[in-house]
Amino acid sequence: VVMSASNNGINTKQTTTVSTSLPTSTAKAATATAHSITKPKPNSASQPCSYSELHVQQRDRIYVITFNRPTVCNALTRRGYYELIRALNYATFDDAITTVVLTGADGCFTSGNDLTQLSQYTSPHAFFRSSNYVLRFLIKSFIFCPKVLVALVDGPCIGIGFVFAMLCDVVYCTERAYFETPFTRLGLCPEGCATYLLPQLLGRVKAAELLLFGTRLSAVEALRFNLVARIVPQSELERQLWPQLLAYARLPVESLRATKRVLAKMEREQLLHALKAECLELERLRKGETYQRAIQAFVARKDRMGSGDENKSKL
Repeated sequence: VVMSASNNGINTKQTTTVSTSLPTSTAKAATATAHSITKPKPNSASQPCSYSELHVQQRDRIYVITFNRPTVCNALTRRGYYELIRALNYATFDDAITTVVLTGADGCFTSGNDLTQLSQYTSPHAFFRSSNYVLRFLIKSFIFCPKVLVALVDGPCIGIGFVFAMLCDVVYCTERAYFETPFTRLGLCPEGCATYLLPQLLGRVKAAELLLFGTRLSAVEALRFNLVARIVPQSELERQLWPQLLAYARLPVESLRATKRVLAKMEREQLLHALKAECLELERLRKGETYQRAIQAFVARKDRMGSGDENKSKL
């Protein structure tokens, strides 16, 4: 299957993908924190050819991870979470990589969680019970990643996708990007350290507006509030931004890693505290009627609209 993310300035193609899910033994091993992940073996499932919801490629010293489910606005299922953990793990232990860029295919970063995936499970309660466990491991994969993390946001950046971008060290966006956290509308609270990250980045009042009311932040507003480093015209990504990223990625490795260690050291404990507190609230809220009704409404909307349109209701 040929996949391309040329809309985000990435023109190379990957010609082979293998659909694999995370083995049970691997999932159980995830009880360790992300910084204790063991180095993947050569030719293991961590290699770039083993992704189905992501498109991955290496550009010089940059590892590019592209959310790649354009028919559902790049929404992620549980499999996508596992694949993202695996991709970050791969980048962490590859000495040739200094920088990881997260982006999305076809003019959309990601619409967040694919809420219709629950219809595929015979026991939704079992899915909910494991949700916090998987989420914690994924977020720790970001927190403990020693490589420079860059988010390149083009188009919608919704829910957990917004969180992923905020967990990155540097965020760039195009003029058509926007950011939204619809957690309360779904009967949930923010997740993935959003309750710590957004007040730090936006200030308490603006962050509260986004997190409590689910208001939308445009690219221009994101720049004004220092949420993004720069707005790059979508048509100029390949000509203007990528040469700069490639040059940044060739800065001395020791300097990049030392600087990131110092930047991350002071806030790491706060991020972990926020993650724990959010997961406690999420565990309770997922059992509530509001969230259950929201899930049922998404599934019913999918049946009426047909496959591929259900996640557009978040946008």
